[in-house]
Amino acid sequence: MNWPAPLTVVPKGTEEETVIRHLPEDVKRYHLGAVRVLRVGVPDAAAVQLRRTLEAAAAHYGIKEKILMKSIEKLINDGHVTKSFEPLLHHIRVVGNVGAHASDEDVDQATAERALRFTTQLLRNLFEVPGELEALQKQTSGEDGLPPAPGGGPA
Repeated sequence: MNWPAPLTVVPKGTEEETVIRHLPEDVKRYHLGAVRVLRVGVPDAAAVQLRRTLEAAAAHYGIKEKILMKSIEKLINDGHVTKSFEPLLHHIRVVGNVGAHASDEDVDQATAERALRFTTQLLRNLFEVPGELEALQKQTSGEDGLPPAPGGGPA
């Protein structure tokens, strides 16, 4: 008997678009969890996972406040995130709160997708950019810290 090809339970698409290099494993797990549940249409669960992603990211910078709002303030005050990101971080936090608590308010798909975009950008700034810079520095060939010139010749 010929069985039909198995269906993909978790569709691919946005998962590849939201891949972020140099993420710590726990941050990556929460972030990809948010992507997966958002793709299958559970925005409340995605919102909670994005909030957890934010908490885990802050913890990797030594910030482990019991109240997420304080962790956000510390990320900004310590210079890990610019002040212009503050409303985005609070948006992720508030959306995560709505998703986590039983009430007459639900997180809709568009709101969760926006929070995912904000979270992805935050993670790129906190982990991908520094990780790529570190990789670039490891490729350097001189004491000046500059990458080698194209073709390997002097810069």
